[in-house]
Amino acid sequence: MDGVMEQKNIFTSVLNKIGYDDLWSLIKKHVIYWALLCLVLNLSCENSDKGKLPFGTNSPPAITSVRILPEKPNVESELNVILQGRDPNYDPITYRYQWLRNDEEITGESKNALKGGIFKKGDVIRVKVTPSDGKSDGEAFLSSPVKMLNSLPCIKEIKIEPKIAYTSDNLKASVKGYDADGDSIKYTYQWEKNGVVLDEEKSDILERGRFKKGDSITVAAFPDDGETSNTSKKSTPKKSEPIVIANSPPIITSSPPNRTERNVYAYRVTANDPDNDPVIFTLKAAPKGMEIDKETGLIRWEIRYGDQGTQSIEIEACDSEGAKSFQRYTFSIGLK
Repeated sequence: MDGVMEQKNIFTSVLNKIGYDDLWSLIKKHVIYWALLCLVLNLSCENSDKGKLPFGTNSPPAITSVRILPEKPNVESELNVILQGRDPNYDPITYRYQWLRNDEEITGESKNALKGGIFKKGDVIRVKVTPSDGKSDGEAFLSSPVKMLNSLPCIKEIKIEPKIAYTSDNLKASVKGYDADGDSIKYTYQWEKNGVVLDEEKSDILERGRFKKGDSITVAAFPDDGETSNTSKKSTPKKSEPIVIANSPPIITSSPPNRTERNVYAYRVTANDPDNDPVIFTLKAAPKGMEIDKETGLIRWEIRYGDQGTQSIEIEACDSEGAKSFQRYTFSIGLK
């Protein structure tokens, strides 16, 4: 009670000093000031909270777009989800994914990426995404479909057989290819000799007579699964490592006689060199006194007493580059 009387006395003292008019003017100024301040604060709060719901009310998040990339995949492509979402309360959003193949759920695929190898050509893929802010789920969003397109066939390996080839050989292109869709692959070929394309040679065989010793030969293969010819995208051809046609050894074409004339053994050895190289003949094993003309291949042997029995003979034919071939045989001399 004493405190109230003391405050009343203070108020009366102040009123007596400033007067009623001045007090009223002072009150009006303060009222106007506080009114303006409240107005400014209220506008600021309205702008900052624009779009927010009243305190304590949650609104679920929403997805505005979902895309699957790449838009033109094949069975080996990895698919990824690109999406946009918003939450009215600005809460963080998490997403759940469910992939669908031909409108059927793919069991166990619940991430934002889908690895290749689990579909086939022609499959239609979509993804259903559900947003959540941890308090409630938003409406699920189903993406537009993407279709698995044809995979281009590829060549894993190409080589020429035989690896060591001569002018007498036919050359063959040996190809190993792969098609992710399991389509059968047909090949066209392009042979080159010393860097020049042999336009007329389109098969997997390059026949003898089209090359000579020392020629460098390559072959390229172009794969086609029957669908690539109808599109702008083409498979990449692959070229073999080159082979160089090797020097061919001479071929002995004659056969030794099995008889003598008047105790004289004569045999003309003949040989053919596929590269047309000159051939030199040599006796590597022969009875005493037997001789051969190194250029003509003529063998002559005068049989003497004591030469009876079985004689072993070995003839070597060697070309100018050292390639060799041999003929080995035995000859029996009887007593006369």
